[in-house]
Amino acid sequence: MEAKVDEKLEEKKEAFRKGVAIIILLFFLTLSEYWIGVVAYSWWTAILAIALLKAFFVVRDYMHIGRLFEADVEEEAQA
Repeated sequence: MEAKVDEKLEEKKEAFRKGVAIIILLFFLTLSEYWIGVVAYSWWTAILAIALLKAFFVVRDYMHIGRLFEADVEEEAQA
């Protein structure tokens, strides 16, 4: 019983660490996007690429899109 509690706690700690790392990554991507926009505003392709990368991380890590498909995988595994 106690091992199960410890396992859940470790999962939560790992998820927290991952969330903090993604927030830091998004912060630096935003800074670089801003810097490119101020210094070299004609580099719109770089700004677009950074914006798409940021959108990918937000959707994957904070909107939990993967959970939508977990039920389908579980159903297939049981069949």
